[in-house]
Amino acid sequence: MDLFMALSLLFLCFIFFIYKSYLQKRNQNCYLLGYECYKASDDLKLDTETCGKLILRNKNLGSDQYKFLLRTMVNAGIGEETYGPRNVIDGTEETPNLSGSLSEVDDIVFGTLDKLFGNNGVSPSEIDILVITISMITSVPSLPARVINRYKMRDDVKVFNLSGMGCSASVIAVDLVHHLFKTYMNSFAVIVSSESLIPNWYRGNERSMMLPNILFRLGGCSLLLTNKSSMKHKSLMKLKLSVRFHGGASDEAYQSCTRVEDSQGYCGFSLSKSLPQAAAKAVTMNFESYSRRRYRYANLFGTRRFRSYTRKRITTRAKLQA
Repeated sequence: MDLFMALSLLFLCFIFFIYKSYLQKRNQNCYLLGYECYKASDDLKLDTETCGKLILRNKNLGSDQYKFLLRTMVNAGIGEETYGPRNVIDGTEETPNLSGSLSEVDDIVFGTLDKLFGNNGVSPSEIDILVITISMITSVPSLPARVINRYKMRDDVKVFNLSGMGCSASVIAVDLVHHLFKTYMNSFAVIVSSESLIPNWYRGNERSMMLPNILFRLGGCSLLLTNKSSMKHKSLMKLKLSVRFHGGASDEAYQSCTRVEDSQGYCGFSLSKSLPQAAAKAVTMNFESYSRRRYRYANLFGTRRFRSYTRKRITTRAKLQA
């Protein structure tokens, strides 16, 4: 009898463990419920004609710089439906100020969040996790605090403020929420991502620092995520796997995009010639990590051949683009 009771208890513990693991795994999903992309007003549109006028307005540029910027603008592949910061459109880029920068951020953040909450029927008080990834600006109180105060969110909301992440900020934020969902069950998460352009418009004549004026445009987005299984049928998509690679240990990658001050005292972002190679390496490493996790049962020889082939193709393409 004692042996039977012991075996029965052991069996019940095993069943309970399996059931608990099932529930935990089920609640670790990451669903995208809503997405809102910021669209600026038409008076901020930067078409080719307006860009040409902005280039000619910069008195610090010589004929070589004019030709370089015009050639880059034509070859950049940026269309006629992009938008720029208001101070550049108004001709006041020489004197950026904090109030204008915060106004730009507020338009993006609150404009997308108002639509996100309204279109998905989720109240701001239901949000459990808030991640803000807005680079190139610092404010006190912090940007997440501005959001919490505007929407009167709960005092136990988990807040994360990521800055300086550049173009990878949105992906990093999604990966962060994906891992947080493994700890916080039945939760809603909001991600807001953008970059502040008003205080960072370059007014000098260094070529590597003039490129961001051509390539960077006004924009932003807000995402609503959840791990609630009951919301599965309402989701736009489901995140199955996320991988990350950080190349900061490489000097080539570390120096590919830096905020510096030129010899005239103008601040801006410098894009080095090593950027395509650093980006290609990051794509290669991420793809290899994904392949190892996605096809873990592939034979070793085939995986090595595929890895070598992929690395050669991406490296060759990066060299051609450079």
